[in-house]
Amino acid sequence: MLSKLALFSLLSALTVQVAAISCVQFDSSWNLYAFGGTSDVKLGANTTWSSPSASDLSTSGRPPWTGTNTQCILSQTNNAMYVVGGDSSDLSTIYVYNFASDSWSTQTTSGAPTDLGNSRSSSVLDHDTNVIYTLTTSSGLYQLDLSSVTNSAQSSALAWEAVENSSFSTSGYSVTAAQAANHIFYFGVPDTAAGSANVFVVHYAYFQPTAQNFSGTAFPDTAGQAISIPVESDSVPYSMVFVPNDFSNTYIATHWTNLGDYSVTTDAPFATNLINSTQTIAAPTSQDKTAAYAASPYDLVQIDSQGDIYYYATPVNSDYTVSSSGSWQKLSYSVSGATGSSSSTNSTTSAAPSGSASASASASAASGSASASKAASGTSSASAKASGASASASASASSASSAGTAVVARGDVLGLAIGVLALGAGVLL
Repeated sequence: MLSKLALFSLLSALTVQVAAISCVQFDSSWNLYAFGGTSDVKLGANTTWSSPSASDLSTSGRPPWTGTNTQCILSQTNNAMYVVGGDSSDLSTIYVYNFASDSWSTQTTSGAPTDLGNSRSSSVLDHDTNVIYTLTTSSGLYQLDLSSVTNSAQSSALAWEAVENSSFSTSGYSVTAAQAANHIFYFGVPDTAAGSANVFVVHYAYFQPTAQNFSGTAFPDTAGQAISIPVESDSVPYSMVFVPNDFSNTYIATHWTNLGDYSVTTDAPFATNLINSTQTIAAPTSQDKTAAYAASPYDLVQIDSQGDIYYYATPVNSDYTVSSSGSWQKLSYSVSGATGSSSSTNSTTSAAPSGSASASASASAASGSASASKAASGTSSASAKASGASASASASASSASSAGTAVVARGDVLGLAIGVLALGAGVLL
């Protein structure tokens, strides 16, 4: 017979599981962190990942981690992380985590569209201006200027501003965006040719009328998850990671543009044949459509909805070529209290990790040379400060839906909890 205490404990555990949406991110010294479980933790540099030692972070002011489409975005220049959509009751609030001081602050905002954030890749932080751009599916593109925030929230609310409508249809689109060379690329836009991505030019504040084609292995015209690969020197990123929902590959798309003259390519930071090119590495071991990703110049990391963490060492070499000899490895640490979706359609397969490998990366994604293995170098914030502001224009406002598949996973857990509660009530009666 189940006791009331046992039932309460079981239901409480399931409730925590429902609430926790996890993410991973690096600080500017390339220490890895995991957020959103029972506790947030620092996992350290890649040289320690073979036997990671997790240290708990501050809980004061942390997000509730209840948003379906939570994003954890690194502001490399400010050694800070901005959490978008971390609170399902107020998706417009931005939580700011200061890596150097291990502290949270909450940035209130105003004027957010009702359909803010329909995916885990819908918001992109522009490297140079510290402005968040979020494409909505009914209200167009919005921006939020965080140049005054840097690594701590300010007391007054910041205003979301409408920029413009996209040059492509967003009907039914699960936004999948990442930035390279001051351009935001939108992967998997419906009815776009495979191997092509639509583009928003940040510094001119406009959508290109046609999609940009990438040479090399063509990525599919399907949504998924996308992130940028930061550069060690804290310049704009040039490489993007795209993991489509069909898990055909992990695609590394590289872009560079001379902002003064688009026809000039001689001063590109890599071989000209890599401009607007796509290379591939293996698809993630855990093929979870709701997984979150993060990258350093040395590693690519995934956390799935079970709380399991996988990493790929040195996905991009210092010359921006990709080595196909690597593989995804599973970290011997899992986030407790993760949502979990083994019974839902979010996770197609979750194979066992392939072999074991050293956790240290062999090169940097930044141009020039880099150390073969990146050790933690403290958590002091970068000295540079994001500057400038992006132009804004007008856009219409409406609404769109959040990703429904994650709700299925939550529903499964909630249904189990209710079933257990009903069963327990019957036994107790």
